[in-house]
Amino acid sequence: MTTPLASNFDKISPTALLTAYVRQFSNIPYTKEVAELSQAIDTIKQYQSEGQEQEQAIVVAALIEARYKAIDQVMGLFGGKQILELASGLLPRGMIWSQNPDITFIESDLPGMIHRKQQLVQQLLDVRPNLHFSAIDATQRPNPLPLPIAYFHPEKPVTIACEGLLMYLTFPEKQQVFANVREILQIYGGVWITSDFTTKEGAGQLRQSEPGLRQVNQNISSFTGRSFTETAFNNLEDAKQFALEQGFRVEEEFSMLDVLDQLHSVSVLGIDLESAKPLLATTPIFALTLA
Repeated sequence: MTTPLASNFDKISPTALLTAYVRQFSNIPYTKEVAELSQAIDTIKQYQSEGQEQEQAIVVAALIEARYKAIDQVMGLFGGKQILELASGLLPRGMIWSQNPDITFIESDLPGMIHRKQQLVQQLLDVRPNLHFSAIDATQRPNPLPLPIAYFHPEKPVTIACEGLLMYLTFPEKQQVFANVREILQIYGGVWITSDFTTKEGAGQLRQSEPGLRQVNQNISSFTGRSFTETAFNNLEDAKQFALEQGFRVEEEFSMLDVLDQLHSVSVLGIDLESAKPLLATTPIFALTLA
């Protein structure tokens, strides 16, 4: 991997603080503590001018909360006990799921971010022998993903979770992540659950239903150096075909609308539930298995 590309990836990492700030308006455990300890508000101020932090939250809060809860719901349906989360950032999922001692949970991210996350978790929790942290760039070759798999039982399937990663990656980078995940599932079996199949078609619909989201995306693209338009699929059929070409099929497809009645941020921030529906309907949760 070239140095400029690695630098670009480092610029993506702060988006974890953006979502951490927004996620605190949900009722997901640990989110308020994570937002406070990570000083996420300081990152928000880089994306918006002074005084617009709450406006930023209102635009994306329902989406961020729904994405998390929908992925959690799908993970529960598949019932996996061995979980690897890619680009876990400041997500609280590892802290929550590892409360079950029968579950082995591995969080992975770039070195700087995963080190920061591990320190944060240590401030909030006692040591848990079933919660692990691994510095991984999932786009690398040779495949870095087998490194943390030593924690897993070789005869039990693996659930791989991913939210907020693939949409930043170029198509060659996406292909490499698919190849790396495929190798793991070929060994262990299991499922890959992700919300990251963003499309140009969906983005167009969002611009009509939520004009404020365009400015948010422009700010993020400018900060990260990654264009959502250039890295998005044309439509969902295009995304499914891409997955098939990488050796995967869509086992199940779920809608974020399935968790609409669970969104705490809607009442906290005064979000119009009806206006949130188009935002949630554009990006499904895919459960991918080997084709």
